[in-house]
Amino acid sequence: MTKQFLVTASILGATTVVAGAVGALVLEGNITQPYLNQFNSGLLFQAFTTVALLAVTFMNRYVVRSYLNAMYYLFVLGVVLYSIPSYLLSLKELTGSVFDALSAAPLIGALLMLIGWLTLFAAGISYHHKKRSSKG
Repeated sequence: MTKQFLVTASILGATTVVAGAVGALVLEGNITQPYLNQFNSGLLFQAFTTVALLAVTFMNRYVVRSYLNAMYYLFVLGVVLYSIPSYLLSLKELTGSVFDALSAAPLIGALLMLIGWLTLFAAGISYHHKKRSSKG
């Protein structure tokens, strides 16, 4: 499980950097501010969710596995349904209305990420510290 989480977080992190570079070097100045804001919103959500997923990776000893699995899928699906459509919808000025069918996806993605954060909250509420035995 840790390996899957780390690989996914690294892919999301790397694509965040690539998307940020595209936004800064290609899109800025070529699309209007509202569309650039939409692109940057997708970027911000992806970056924060990537960091959250990385943090969740190292909680595997302390959190019930079902919470971890739920957070993983909610965060990843949330990014896929929020950030990617946000990136594509921000290109509307350049492509026409090719991606209009995706306009509802960011709302669903944001809802999934919110549920992921609420799952983290539930994991925190149900957490019971297990005292480690000291050697020595």
